[in-house]
Amino acid sequence: MQAKLDITQLIDGRPIGSFQKGTIFLCALIAFLDGMDTQSIGIAAPFIVESLGIQRSMLGMVFSAAIMGAVVGAFLVGSLADRFGRKRMLILSALLFGAGTIATSLAGSYEALLAIRFVTGIGLGGAAPCFLTLASEYAPRARRATVASMMWAAFPLGGMAGGFVNSYLIQHFGWQSMFLFGGAAPLALVVVLCFLLPESPAFLVAARRQRALAEIAARLTGAPIGKDTQFVMSEEKIQNPSFRLLFSDGRARTTLMLSVPFLMAFGTLAVLVLWTPSLLRDLGISPSDTAIVIGFHGLGALVGMASAGRMIERFGPGRVLVPALVLGAGATALVGAGSTSVASASALLALAGVFVGFGASGGIALAVTSYPPGIRSTGIGWQMGMGRVGQVLAPVLTGALLAGGVDSAGTFYVVAVAPLIAAVFVALSHRSARRGHAGVPVGT
Repeated sequence: MQAKLDITQLIDGRPIGSFQKGTIFLCALIAFLDGMDTQSIGIAAPFIVESLGIQRSMLGMVFSAAIMGAVVGAFLVGSLADRFGRKRMLILSALLFGAGTIATSLAGSYEALLAIRFVTGIGLGGAAPCFLTLASEYAPRARRATVASMMWAAFPLGGMAGGFVNSYLIQHFGWQSMFLFGGAAPLALVVVLCFLLPESPAFLVAARRQRALAEIAARLTGAPIGKDTQFVMSEEKIQNPSFRLLFSDGRARTTLMLSVPFLMAFGTLAVLVLWTPSLLRDLGISPSDTAIVIGFHGLGALVGMASAGRMIERFGPGRVLVPALVLGAGATALVGAGSTSVASASALLALAGVFVGFGASGGIALAVTSYPPGIRSTGIGWQMGMGRVGQVLAPVLTGALLAGGVDSAGTFYVVAVAPLIAAVFVALSHRSARRGHAGVPVGT
């Protein structure tokens, strides 16, 4: 008679060991490099204008091309990862954004640059649902929210570190060197991932790859596993994963309720990063000082994103996400009225980063814990795709406000409405879950 071993209970029943920590670390490295690449194009923008002989106004399409690619990548690769494996699609995504980053430095025309940035964006957007799913599945269910938020915190950390690294590279080797380095790093990491990164246990169970599961179980327990052991999972099983399943079997409410906070929180963060320098100039703060202000915003976002998962696990989503998003809305609104100096602007942008970043990272933690293994990457990909859509739409709508005659202070007031809307939908989702609907299980 074959012995059965529940891989879910095996992971849940023991502390996170070195094998799991190594897996989570490798996933975090991808997130870190993702963050480095995302901010590089902004730093290189003046050099690209000069190199290609284009107008500065044309850079908007260059920035948007990568974000639109990320929308496609999040939706498409997230779904494919449930069908063909998280590890396989993560490696493919890293290859895409690594090669695309190198190719960015070699683009000889504006049209070629747009195409390259779109393809790079597919890799950047596709990597996120893969590394979030893979890392979270090697963590006990009680710690998945923490692991997910820590994964996403590596993204702004990569952006901050990339700023310092790119500054050095530009000064000593020219602007193209930061894309060569930024592309070589993920390509080198791909080699490491091929040999050291394990596949998702949920995918292996669905694919009935018993030998690979036995190797993973041996790494988890530190002891050999019998050849006749049959591996199972206690979590809900899904056959033929697809986007349709995100809106069936009682999941539509969860999917739609989570989509709005992703749209609003990610959109708000995009506006704060992209538009704040220009808006603060209207308030009398010099361009050089706005760089300091944005740095404090990034630091605040890092703190908020890193702490969201643990706070959700301890107190529940409703008790922490709703107040955080409301406070984020308040801080965002005050940026327009209270930024009378570099110090006040830095403090307010840092607070906005903490609380809105907390809300965005908290949404990711909820997405990770809301979907069964068979469609987890699909669900995370959907929500990350909605967040990327917010990153596209919010800056455009902000530009429309300014074109319509709304002043800088008024613009921040309008932008602050988005985190409030996100707070309302988180509260409704939490209330629905407590009433017994299919929904967010963390902290309910």
